Amino acid sequence: MINLAICDDELQELDRANSLLKQYIHEHPLHQINTDFFSSPLELLAYVEANNRFDVLLMDVYMPGILGTDAARELRDMGDTCQIIFLTTSRDHAVDAFSLNAAHYLLKPYSEKDFFTALDKVLDNLTKKEGNITVKSTEGISRIELNKLVYCETENHLQRLYLQDGRTICVRKSSTEIFELLHEDPRFYKCGSTYIFNMDYITEISSQNVVFSTGAKIMMLSRKYTEFKKLYMDYSCNR
Repeated sequence: MINLAICDDELQELDRANSLLKQYIHEHPLHQINTDFFSSPLELLAYVEANNRFDVLLMDVYMPGILGTDAARELRDMGDTCQIIFLTTSRDHAVDAFSLNAAHYLLKPYSEKDFFTALDKVLDNLTKKEGNITVKSTEGISRIELNKLVYCETENHLQRLYLQDGRTICVRKSSTEIFELLHEDPRFYKCGSTYIFNMDYITEISSQNVVFSTGAKIMMLSRKYTEFKKLYMDYSCNR
């Protein structure tokens, strides 16, 4: 089951998005989608904080209270990695949107084709994220969902795997051995012999640091910065 939310303060826009979504589900019966509706970003944030998070979020940008992009930033600060499609009348916030790892940015009035293309993209992303690996940790056998793996770090001949929920799993493998389990997944980047990043969780990069939506901050290898910046930009634009 895919949990999807639509957040827009205009009832007409909510109805239109819902109508197109129903048509999409009718044409793609293999997808089971549960939908919730919100008329303000503050209402959405309160719901997410008190309940389970959504897999997909269709978010207007211009709404009373706070901008949709600001609400999305708060979600990312909570560690939320949902697929976000912004629906808006202006291109002005496109750069901001993609800095938040938005999956798509649709300009109103958008066509049925554009709407369906955006949904195809996010559902494909979700399908790719359902993978997992099984490793022998210092505490036993651990099955790790790749969409919850934030980054890996080499420490004293161990690999520390940092997860979204704050847990850390220690594995007696080299970083090369761990990356062999991950390298076919385009989200993961091996930075030298110390770190492996999940780019879906990155919110900021510089020649000194990499910052993740969980609040973690680690040092960036300066010799890897140019290569990684290009890779990250390519990945963000094509995800």
